[in-house]
Amino acid sequence: MDPATRRLLIAVQFCFGVFPVLGKLALESFSPRAVLVWRLLAGASVLGAVAVLRHGRRALPPPRDLGRLALLSLLGVIINQLLFLEGLHRSTAVNAGLLMTVIPVATTGLAVALGLERPTRRRLWGTALAVVGVAVLFVGRGAGLAGETWRGDLLMTLNALSYSVYLVLAKPVLQRLPQIVVIAWVFGFGLLALPLLAIGTTWIPPEATSAQWLALAGILLLPTVLAYLLNTVVLARTHASTTATYVMLQPFIAAGLGIALLGERPRPAVYLTGACVLAGLWMVSSAPRRAAWPLRRE
Repeated sequence: MDPATRRLLIAVQFCFGVFPVLGKLALESFSPRAVLVWRLLAGASVLGAVAVLRHGRRALPPPRDLGRLALLSLLGVIINQLLFLEGLHRSTAVNAGLLMTVIPVATTGLAVALGLERPTRRRLWGTALAVVGVAVLFVGRGAGLAGETWRGDLLMTLNALSYSVYLVLAKPVLQRLPQIVVIAWVFGFGLLALPLLAIGTTWIPPEATSAQWLALAGILLLPTVLAYLLNTVVLARTHASTTATYVMLQPFIAAGLGIALLGERPRPAVYLTGACVLAGLWMVSSAPRRAAWPLRRE
């Protein structure tokens, strides 16, 4: 993997990594569906305009790809974002970070099962090492998957599975169509769900404070427009499982922000997590030294 792609992957994880903190603040006044409505409107308008300005008539995909783009919208935007926001509303930011470990495991397994990628020892061991590192951090902080938050945790687990399927299915589409066109249509198809999402939803809650509006603005800028745009670029350059494994940086970034902004004192688990995650990411993103494991005898 070239250094530019690696830097983009890290930037994507920062954009996504601030979502739990910003989301918990915004959800104090905004409902999960209201946040999703704002994200759909911002993503479709901004990314759609960029696609048209950059590609002109090529921003209109061939009819044979419209069905696949609609499916990607359902998995990567509507189901994915709604489940995450509803789950975050019922759970904690700590558990949200912990459950992100489902994404690389599910994505790698699905890509291998469908024959889209050939696993290597370095990639599998790197993924496992990163998962262990993140688990050490959150288990050490007392995160649990039971008790009062189990409904939210279940919703965020389903969210992670939906995003894993999205990562795998988006790869062939990105090889045929311009990257910005794909993500613009993914958000554009999401607008079809607005009538259902808007029922009984207050888009502009009168009780929202300036801090909560700023949190919503941060959500629209970072984990919506920038994150999806940059993630589309890197997904077209590397394996879906590699992209998913970099998700391991998200809970680590969240922990770092907690230390810097909330005055939390770092525990030994934080340093162990950092070492495991960085080592795992290096193993996944570097070229394998041995031949890939075959899926079947030929």
